[in-house]
Amino acid sequence: MNSSQCAAKTGQTNAKYLYLFEERRRITDDTLPEGEFGLHRGSLGFFCCLTKVDKILVSLHGMYKERNKILSIQYLRGLAALGVAFCHFGFALTDYPTLSSAFNFGQIGVPVFFFISGFIIVYSLEQSEYTTGQFFTFLVKRSIRIDPPYWAVIVLYILLGYFLNHLPSYKGIPFQFNFGQLISHLFYSVPFTRYQFYNHIFWTLCVEFQFYILIGLLYFLSTNKAYRTVFLVVFGTINLVHFSNDNLIFNYSSVFALGISFMIFCNNRTRLNAILPVLFICIAAYCLGVTVAVVLLISCFAVMLISKEIIPLYFLGNISYSLYLTHSFIWEVCNGIFKRMAIVQYQLICFGLGLLVAILFAWLFYLLIEKPSIRLSKKFIYQRASRLLVKDSSMQTR
Repeated sequence: MNSSQCAAKTGQTNAKYLYLFEERRRITDDTLPEGEFGLHRGSLGFFCCLTKVDKILVSLHGMYKERNKILSIQYLRGLAALGVAFCHFGFALTDYPTLSSAFNFGQIGVPVFFFISGFIIVYSLEQSEYTTGQFFTFLVKRSIRIDPPYWAVIVLYILLGYFLNHLPSYKGIPFQFNFGQLISHLFYSVPFTRYQFYNHIFWTLCVEFQFYILIGLLYFLSTNKAYRTVFLVVFGTINLVHFSNDNLIFNYSSVFALGISFMIFCNNRTRLNAILPVLFICIAAYCLGVTVAVVLLISCFAVMLISKEIIPLYFLGNISYSLYLTHSFIWEVCNGIFKRMAIVQYQLICFGLGLLVAILFAWLFYLLIEKPSIRLSKKFIYQRASRLLVKDSSMQTR
């Protein structure tokens, strides 16, 4: 097939999908009011619901806007990071125990992050036609994307430790630098050593890194649907076995598996594809608690139903990783300043100021460190199988 024939075929394919989209939009706009959605019958019907019908494709591509991001995922990411910040800042609200207890539910933002990773990592790899042979490229891309912000925060904590050591009023445990501890952080191996985390939030990054290795090496070994289904079932159900090391991915595998299986369901909404998401939500409820499962179920519906742009949530989604990494550091600094200013007794005011400073700092951190990392990671491109086939066929015609 020569280049002109390829171009003609591509044009026909694009025209076909454009026609299908316009036809679907015409049918749905004529039959349902904006914002409503219908349910299929059956015991799994609640998972087979249609998306919000205005301007949404059946596939995940319809959830994308001009910024090439799934808005609902973007919002979940921002809310999850904000929830974790509320949880950690809320510990200081000792005069408001009810409010502090309510904010403690923000820790469920961590399972939501795991759900998002399962969903978006596998989806993006499939769109890139990733193969296991490109595992090194995958690791390089992820490392460039997440490591520079992570390393920057590690440096901030080390500097803070040395600063507190020289502060006469500091009564806490003196900071001692250990090279082995630093190396174990850089390679996400702290859970397998005797070292402590510089900050407790780093444990989730170790779990995420374990997920990258498993998915990058095993899930894409084959494109066979049966193989991937078996992999998901084994991966998700192993959560039923409790491992003593809380920082192992297998203690949260049902959540990652939920993200992957729900992504598959969103791409092809059949009752058969709904079975695994339901199974993994049930396992998450048993292993991690009903509250976590309910939040994950709400997250699933949010992915399907939310498509309109909400600027504040979009902003939070952009800075979510930076906010997650830096909020504890900012709170430690702010709390020390509040004590010196003798205003620490005004807990709600300190809470609000600390949260505001954390968001502003995360925004600057995102612009200066995280955003350049994102741009750099995008320069590493997977070698698409389709490109290789086209190149090979064009060479054969010469």
